[in-house]
Amino acid sequence: MTDHIRRSIAQIQRDFVDGLSPVDFVEGCFARIERSNDACRAMIFVGREEALDEARRMEAELRSGRSRGPLHGIPIAVKDVIDVKGWPTTSGSGLFQDHVAADDAACIRNLRAAGALIIGKTNLHELTAGGHENPWFGKVSNPLDPSHGTGGTSSGSAAAVAAGYCVVALGTDTGGSNRSTAAATGLIGFKPTNGPVDRAGVRPTAPSLDTIGPIANSIDDARLVHFASEGSDVPTRETVDLAGIRIGLCPDLHAAAIDPAVADAHALWLRALEGAGARIQHLEFPLAGRVKDAGLTILQYEFAAEYADGIGARPEAVGTQVRSFLAAGTAIDFATYQEALTFRAEACEAFQHVMSSADLLAAPVAPGLAPRLSDEMTAVGSDLVPYGLAGGTFRRWANFLRLPTLAMPLKRQGGLPASIQISTRPDTDATLFSICEALRTVEAR
Repeated sequence: MTDHIRRSIAQIQRDFVDGLSPVDFVEGCFARIERSNDACRAMIFVGREEALDEARRMEAELRSGRSRGPLHGIPIAVKDVIDVKGWPTTSGSGLFQDHVAADDAACIRNLRAAGALIIGKTNLHELTAGGHENPWFGKVSNPLDPSHGTGGTSSGSAAAVAAGYCVVALGTDTGGSNRSTAAATGLIGFKPTNGPVDRAGVRPTAPSLDTIGPIANSIDDARLVHFASEGSDVPTRETVDLAGIRIGLCPDLHAAAIDPAVADAHALWLRALEGAGARIQHLEFPLAGRVKDAGLTILQYEFAAEYADGIGARPEAVGTQVRSFLAAGTAIDFATYQEALTFRAEACEAFQHVMSSADLLAAPVAPGLAPRLSDEMTAVGSDLVPYGLAGGTFRRWANFLRLPTLAMPLKRQGGLPASIQISTRPDTDATLFSICEALRTVEAR
């Protein structure tokens, strides 16, 4: 069953039609969870019996010639901020340890309508604001190398896919959570345009920055799950000609050093694309220097607005890092928050003009490769820098500017994977998927 778990959703659907049992398939997922999750700690709740009952119904439907949709029988795990009816939604925190969801989140209802088989909930940084060592559920180790972590905060979602516990996992991305974790595990991580995926039933971090998206083995799998979670038909893939495509590079957005392993992988990839006819454009964005701080202001203020009362009443129910993050948010006054929102609107408009000279934006996801498990530090040359905290520099700008953004692995010889993130203009998610599919056809040599 391990071979099947690495196949695309489309191929697994064909395998089901050819006789592969959805029950046996999901049993393979549960066997892998039982075998290694105690060490990996990707899953914090597994709905085995419920999922098996549903898989039996799905198998019977297939044998009678019926399919619920493009995800029929596909095992999907979800980050534990997303409600699944009758299951706990802890947000990885003691604050919500007794919470049981009364209903499915809107995105879960949409996934079920497309045939998805929801199998469990994944680990995360506490309340999506704590550190990599969750005080209640532990650190998530990287299935590619257990001495390394996955970053965060969608740590368990990325690890679950990498470990073969599910075909796709759903995560949330407020400042890069899906992209950083996918980068650390060699997967696809997607952050959609802010807004179209209904966030009802998903516990917030910072509502104006929050998005919901998949972590998957392939771009096409991410595409299928994204549009299913949105409740939309999957759009026809667009034809993309790489000859003449304009690839924008904007170092202003991530003005920080990157490790040679990452820089070399990016350079080889860009060289290969130039060989295929792509044009590299260097973009300038004078407002970039203010994006990081304004984004952090919005993130911390909105987090405090959501959680100050609950944590204030039960401070012992959260870890020290969450309390510190909350304190920073409560220190921000409303006028400062409003100034950040005003600047965000200006920056979004200005960046559309910047993007007018490029078809896509390419940028590093992180300064280095997957972080050490011990302290979540990553090497940048001879220095060590925090992998997670680098999100403010390398990833949050996409949420701030509302850009659909997809992280994908790059070919490199041996060791941990490198990754790059591709962005297009807001509300062009379908185009982004098509562009990334075309980009993946070019292999760096």
